[in-house]
Amino acid sequence: MRPVCFLSDFGLADDFVGTCKGVMLGIAPGVSIVDLTHEVPTFAVEAGAEALQHATRYMPADTVYLAVVDPGVGTGRWKVALRAGGGALLVGPDNGLLVPAAESLGGILEAVALTDERYHLKPISNTFHGRDVFAPIAAHLAAGAELSGLGEAVDPASLVRLDPPGTLADAGEGLVTRIISIDRFGNARLSVSQEESGLEYGDDLKVDVGDGRMSVRYVETFGSAKAGELVLVPDSHWRLSLAINKGNAAQALALGIGGRVRLIPPPDLPGELPQRDLGA
Repeated sequence: MRPVCFLSDFGLADDFVGTCKGVMLGIAPGVSIVDLTHEVPTFAVEAGAEALQHATRYMPADTVYLAVVDPGVGTGRWKVALRAGGGALLVGPDNGLLVPAAESLGGILEAVALTDERYHLKPISNTFHGRDVFAPIAAHLAAGAELSGLGEAVDPASLVRLDPPGTLADAGEGLVTRIISIDRFGNARLSVSQEESGLEYGDDLKVDVGDGRMSVRYVETFGSAKAGELVLVPDSHWRLSLAINKGNAAQALALGIGGRVRLIPPPDLPGELPQRDLGA
């Protein structure tokens, strides 16, 4: 029996997660389900994709990844299952959510559109494919079903792909990044990685979130900052986060997912960061 790693934007206030897990246990009794997170921001496909990709470092090689962040549920978007090069399987909507994780797992060797309704829960809701399509498929795969028997083969190159995170092309001073997620502590995770930034611990920068420049210091850990200090810190995904030590940066600075954050580095920072236009 393969384990299932389950990610969604369902939250835990409703019965969505519980019913999906009940469906899986009914099909594959005893299946081990890892609840990666169900607090992906609502409809935030990019944030879900990044969390899923990061998780691949820590899951067993034969894991079935069930990921449901699906703002296009009920539309013509494909419902898919993928086989990755390392043997893992991934199930979810074709909206870019699965592809970064699959590529981290060795690339996509096989992709199937989930058209065989024998493996779906009836009746199928137009608004809850997580319960009626994706969860049953994940359970069947965990129990040993063959991917090719679940529907029609599709060309992996035709799958939806997200624009990669990074800095944004901008004529102004410094680097422009996007907020890709905000964690429960109010830390704003930015689209630029620690490596891409070229910063060194202790650098003093300016940051502009839309209402003027503020001083910010790049630190290795929260313990290096005073309580209430605005800092840049590398998070566990090795991206920069804008945070307030023992405070909530999102609330204090009125930050939101997708917002732009301009970082103005020290004048002696060597070189120029490569920038890509993400159309944001």
